Parts: sequence; C-alpha cells; structure tokens
Amino acid sequence: MVESSFFPFPHVREGQREFMGDVKHAVEAGGILIAHAPTGIGKTVAALAPAVQYAIENEKTVFFLTSKRSQHKIAIDTLRLINERNGLNLTAVDITSKQSMCPRAVSIYREFYSLFNEFCKNEQRNRRCWYYMNHDEEALARIRCEIMHVEELCEWCKTRRVCPYKAALEVGKTADVIVCDYNHLFSRDIAAKVLEKIEKGLDELIVIVDEAHNLPDRIRNNLSSELRLKTISETARGIRNIDREMYNNLIEMEMILKKLVTNAARAKRAEITVDRDFLIGELEKMLRRRIEVMSYNEFVNAIRSRAEAIQESVSTDGESGREILQSNLVSISDFLDAWTTEEKCLRILSINDNPTLSLKLLDPSVLSEPVFRGAHATVMMSGTLYPVEMYADVLGAARINGREIALREYKSPFPRENRLIAVTKGLTTKYTRRGEAMYRRIGEKIEGIAENVRGGMAVFFPSYALLKAILAYLSPQVRRRVMVERREMGKVERNRLYEQLRDEESRILFAVQGGSFSEGMDYESNILKAIIVVGLPLSPPTLEVKATQGYYTGKYGAEKGRLYGYLYPAITKVLQAAGRGIRSEHDRCIIILMDYRFAQFPYKRCLPPDFDMIFTDRVEDLCKSFFNSGSGRE
Repeated sequence: MVESSFFPFPHVREGQREFMGDVKHAVEAGGILIAHAPTGIGKTVAALAPAVQYAIENEKTVFFLTSKRSQHKIAIDTLRLINERNGLNLTAVDITSKQSMCPRAVSIYREFYSLFNEFCKNEQRNRRCWYYMNHDEEALARIRCEIMHVEELCEWCKTRRVCPYKAALEVGKTADVIVCDYNHLFSRDIAAKVLEKIEKGLDELIVIVDEAHNLPDRIRNNLSSELRLKTISETARGIRNIDREMYNNLIEMEMILKKLVTNAARAKRAEITVDRDFLIGELEKMLRRRIEVMSYNEFVNAIRSRAEAIQESVSTDGESGREILQSNLVSISDFLDAWTTEEKCLRILSINDNPTLSLKLLDPSVLSEPVFRGAHATVMMSGTLYPVEMYADVLGAARINGREIALREYKSPFPRENRLIAVTKGLTTKYTRRGEAMYRRIGEKIEGIAENVRGGMAVFFPSYALLKAILAYLSPQVRRRVMVERREMGKVERNRLYEQLRDEESRILFAVQGGSFSEGMDYESNILKAIIVVGLPLSPPTLEVKATQGYYTGKYGAEKGRLYGYLYPAITKVLQAAGRGIRSEHDRCIIILMDYRFAQFPYKRCLPPDFDMIFTDRVEDLCKSFFNSGSGRE
C-alpha cells in the first residue's frame, strides 16, 4: 500500500513506507508525530506527500519549517516533483527572513532585525518604498502558478519593482505550502505578523519541522542575548561628540557593570548570577538622576532611535565607524529589551578578558508548546532526533492533552555492511587524561587510519583547542593533507574548503563537533570514506550547564535532568558528525569513535540502538579489511 497518491516515485524505500503512513495518520488525526528518521529514508518527500494531499482536500496550509537554505531548496524541488508527477496546480511559496529578501536592505539591516524593522516601518509610513507601495497582479500570478526558490522569487519581484516579502505573504493567503524558517512560527512577534498577513489561524496549519533537533537551541538562542562591557565602553566613546546625554547614561551603565565585575573578582568567582530586577532597578535609579528623566523602556527606545539617526550622521569615523557605532547601539538596546522578559532565564555575568552579561532561556517549550497545541497537526523529524522522548519533553509536546502523540524511531534503509562503527580502546579526551602523551597517541592513531583509508576523511574534535593540540603531533607528510576549519571562517571560506575536499580525494578535514562542517554541510558523492569523532563534546560545568541540568531535574527528576541538560546535547553533536559520511544508499563509510567512553555506561546507552559498535585497539586493521571487502574494492 502506498500511503499517499501524491508520492511521486514508483517505489517506496524501506522505512519510508512506515514513516509516510505515520505522517498520514498524524495529519488525519490532528496529532503530533516526533520521528527519528535516519538519512536515506527520504524524509522530505515522505512528509510532504501525505501532508500536501490532506491540506488540499481539507483546506489546510502546510508550513514546512527548516533552519537551512539547503533544506529550503530540497523542499521546493520536492514540491515541484509532486506537482509535476501528479498534474497538480500547487501553490507553494518559499520565504526567508524579511531583511534577507529586501532589495534595499544594507548590511547593518541584515544583521539586526530590530533596526531593519524600524527602517521598513518608517519607509512604509512615509511612502518612500516603491517596492512596498507597488501592487502587481502579474507578478503575484506568476508566483501563484510557478513554484520558485526564494532567490528566483526575489529576482522576479525585483524586476517588477515589487516587495518580495510582501508578495510572498500575499500569495501565502491561498498557498497550499509555505516553506520558511523556524522564526516564522517560533518567534512570537514574527509569527503573529505572518499569520495576520496570510489571514490564517494556527488551527489551519499542518506544521512540519525539518531537522527538528535544532529547534530547542534555536528557540533558546532567539530568547537569549549577551552584552560585553567593551561594547558599552566603545559605544560611549563613539557617541560622546554626538549625544552628550546618551554618553553620560552609557558611562553610568558601564559603572554599574564594573561594580558587579569587582564584586565577582573579590569573591574569586569566574561567573556570578545577576538578578533581573537588580539591573532594571539600578538603571532606573540612574535615569531618575539625569537631566532628562526617563523610564527604563524610554531609555531602550532612545538608544534604538539614536542608532537609526546615526545613519544620517557625518560625525563618526567614516562608513565603517558609523556602522560599528550603529551596530553597538542596537546590540545594547536589544539586550536591555530582552533583559525584561519574565520567562525562565538564567542571567550571568562572566568575568574574563572581556566581561560579559548574558541572558539564557532555560525552557524552549514556552514558544514551541503553544504552536503544537494550536496547530492542526505537527510532524517533527530529523536523522538525529534521538531520543524522541527527550524532544517530546523539552519542546512541550508531551504535556499537550487531547492530542495523539506518536514517538517513532525508524531504521536506516541503507545496507548495514556499508557502515562500520568502531570505538577505540585506550584513547580519550577526558579532562583528567589530557596531556602530551594522550595527544601523541591520538595523533598516531589518526595517522594509522589515514594510511588505510581510500578517499577523503574528516576528523571532528570537541573544541578548536584540542584540534590544534593534536594537529601538532601529526607527521609533516600527513599534516600536508590536512585542511583545518578555523573559528573565524566565513561562508565563502568554508565553501572553498569543501570544494577542495571534494576535488582532492586524499584530503583530511579537521573540524569541530557542533560546527558548520559537522552539522550544516551535506557531503555529496561519498566524499568522506572515513569519519573520526575524537572525544565527547561535554560542556564544562558552567553556571549555564548547571542551571539547565538543575531546571530539568526539577521538572523530570535527577536522571532525566542529567541526560537532558548534559549528556544528550553532547551525543547529538556526535551523531550529527558521524552522520556526514553516508548520505545515499550507495555510500560506504567507516565511523571511528575515538574515545573508550563511547563503549561504557552511561554514554553507550545514549546512542541509538542501530549503532552496532566494535570495541578495538586495532582500528587500522578494520579500515584495511573494510576497504578491501565487497563493493568497497576500488
């Protein structure tokens, strides 16, 4: 039985049939499906085919939410295929952020949504944006009948002098599918505006969250913020000759934070917690003493208004100086605005070379649970959504009564013999075992593996510091093959490194777990024949880690508190890195977990059940036999 007549391929893969059936049941029952679906199942088409069919037959709209541009492309290409193979007249629209779609947004506006939003509102209010004022039915007609990637949509609207974002939302009113970023539903301000523009309620939406393992951290980051003491100091100096009153206010604000730093230093603490009302109260006392008495919120608005006015200022040190000052002002106003939230947050002052005040959201379910509760149906899916029970808890789905909730783990459809997983004996990045001797042994083991791998390799480390330390113990001939990810790398540099890895088969990529190369990159054509995951990326026992673990302990008990707040976030990074090697049914890859702790309790229990591991100190021999066997022969 094919679970959806909209499925565009002649054959359904193993595991895909079951997943598609579960999606179909969830959308028909108005339920919630949380799916750990390994790479190769064909998640995108299996989720979209039954969801789109139900949406068309029942006047619903599918919201396909993803965090990466590459996933936007996959979703749009899949919708084109469904549309073409089934002879449909689908209306699907691809939307990214408002500022990224704006043909007039300068770099500072792309960086700060709040600044761009004010600019956009002012341009609309003063009738200065021709793109926004222009209404073009021909432009809208093409977007309705042709499924476009967002880049194509923006280019088309630009030629017609129409606002791409406004046009996309206009078409969204009658769209069968909207492909967009997480923020379009999981950011309160943006979601409210989007739903108002497309004239729909949550109950009219079928929500599909792609790569859903990213959702908790994305929500946390959206409601988290930080402010460096250095930023306040630089901003005060920059504003001194422009706005003396603002300068004095920022200097006093700097003094408030310096007192906190002094208190922490006296107590010999690297981090201290800061009460929400303390900072608000101290700033309000300071503002009452000023020439122009103002409230906390008026102070925040004054900083943001000054940032907008800087755009016309000629007193700053050239274009770059103006942008830096503007950026700093917005950072301060956004931080102070976020600080007033009454959500469950941790507020920390970190004492280091550049003292930093941080606001960290502890519970992402404050935003996700209302969405899941209100939507007609929800599907959350990822190749590393493990364990599904944790995501049901952390995102609040488990607390929704009256909804059928299905927690599913599917098996990989790929041949098991194409993936070999080994754990090395005697090697570890455990803090108490670190040092020259261990780094040398890890370096020697990486060299031994490199000698027996036919093709490209990637080695993922828990941190840049460990990457650099172990790199130093490689021989010159092996080091010449290594390409190193750097913390400050931009998108262009990362793409160049990827192309080099793709074009030169013997290259070895050194990168970090949790970084762009271990999570955001899709390695095509079996580029990686071997992946080494060095150590466990366990977070140091900071106040944030302790508070997160304590928060979940209070909600779910000590065992789940440690798992949810400490162990599983690290294991998710490991699974993401390990999953870079096999992206299609023909790929072959050996995965080496280079830390004996992976074979021990409690870490082994945190790995998926299909992680069949061999515990060995002769992983080089395993590599040799793996590449000499079966279809691995070259």
